[in-house]
Amino acid sequence: MSNIIPLDPNLEFNVEPIWAATYPPKYRVTEQTLRNKLINKTLLPDLSFTLTNLSGPQAHIAAKADPYGILFGEPNLNRIHISQFAYTKLKHGKKLLEHFLAQAPKSQPIVFGQDQGHIFPGVPTECPELINLLESVGFHRDGDLANDLERDLRDFSINPDWLTTLSEPNLQVKTCSPTDINALEEFFLREFPGRWHYDTVIEKCRTWKEYEDVIALWQGDSIEGFAYTQNSNTTKTPTAGYVWQEDLGPQSGALGPIGVSQRVRGRKLGGALLVAGLQHLQRLGVHQCIIDWTSLVDFYGKYGFRVNRRYQPMTRPPNLD
Repeated sequence: MSNIIPLDPNLEFNVEPIWAATYPPKYRVTEQTLRNKLINKTLLPDLSFTLTNLSGPQAHIAAKADPYGILFGEPNLNRIHISQFAYTKLKHGKKLLEHFLAQAPKSQPIVFGQDQGHIFPGVPTECPELINLLESVGFHRDGDLANDLERDLRDFSINPDWLTTLSEPNLQVKTCSPTDINALEEFFLREFPGRWHYDTVIEKCRTWKEYEDVIALWQGDSIEGFAYTQNSNTTKTPTAGYVWQEDLGPQSGALGPIGVSQRVRGRKLGGALLVAGLQHLQRLGVHQCIIDWTSLVDFYGKYGFRVNRRYQPMTRPPNLD
């Protein structure tokens, strides 16, 4: 007999076997990373559950509120996000998912992944059973596939032409330090006041103290661009595509997002920041590098990146009857 109980982020049970039963090896996530993702201001405890039987936990589902309007200062999309969902057997997953949907408000759309501090930007295309399960309870395939791209930086060579624009007078690229946070804050509030501001300034710099992972483009005394990086040397809290570091390997890294201000767009500085970010990761000894959740396959392909994971965005629309 099975029993469904509230999901306790502090409950001591081994989640990894449940996860491994649902997702292929390249999607392996450490126990600690899975738990860290549950310690989040947007977690919905009343919609997060564990299914257990005499053998122990057999499935779990974790839901989060939409961060827009709560964390990011943007209009609230009023969505519920399935942040984590895994099961040992399909019947356990179906039972738990149906219980979750019975408790969830009918007036709100439900999205798989895409939450703040996400693991998934959609359902891995290598999980057709999971896609079919979601479709059986009213989820729709919602838009184009998202991609994770990778390449080995050990054979990455820099074309000097890619960095020419950085030789313009008054431009400088450097990693951030605590003294740069005010300038970084001003840049993000001016140019990217939503998710990128929260993830980079508030979490990466202020909360996690991982300043040196942020590369800033300075024009005079003003920041006009950035590149967000992660690597096994300095990053203690992996996020986005870097949660796959078990598959990426011990000397791995991640690049992105990257953005420049409206003031300097049209000067190829975004591409130069991309290359500067890859150079930075090379200097730190990074081998395999990931760029996650992107549709720009051809653009990054010019730098040798190839698709390694694909995700199908899926949404269950609200029932407004």
